[in-house]
Amino acid sequence: MISYTLHITLYDLAFLGVIFIGFFLALQLVFAKGINRLANRFLSLALAVMLLWLLGILGRDIGLRDYFPHWSWMPLQFSLALGPLIYFYVRKITRPEYKFRWKDSLHFIPLLLEQIVFVLEIKESMRTGAATNDTLAFRQLSPVLNLLAFSSVIIYLYLSHRVVQNF
Repeated sequence: MISYTLHITLYDLAFLGVIFIGFFLALQLVFAKGINRLANRFLSLALAVMLLWLLGILGRDIGLRDYFPHWSWMPLQFSLALGPLIYFYVRKITRPEYKFRWKDSLHFIPLLLEQIVFVLEIKESMRTGAATNDTLAFRQLSPVLNLLAFSSVIIYLYLSHRVVQNF
């Protein structure tokens, strides 16, 4: 019989609680009926993006890689989508008649860049056998992606603020 030991602290347990409650809230927002149905879906996606990021942190912290070798290959970071999701949530709340057009999906192109970097990290992980967060690609490109995500959220929060001011 194989025994598994997870080293979970109270901090990790709190993270796990936040993740479960957050995913339940995100599901409620997806299935909520009402006028702001699309706005609720944007908010649900933004919440899911943050919760997936927390799930990745929790997995690294409790050492899931020891039991699931390819845990780091799970696509759990979509931080470049957070800014546009917040912006479109605010836009849809302030103007319910607004229709999401295909041109609006261009705001999510930076997310493709983030996923391309993730694929590069996985390829290097396959070659070296290390976790994706231990690869050279991660160490070199992660700070750049984090700066882009931070800038994106600041810019889209400013744009959201302008939308609210015009409302």
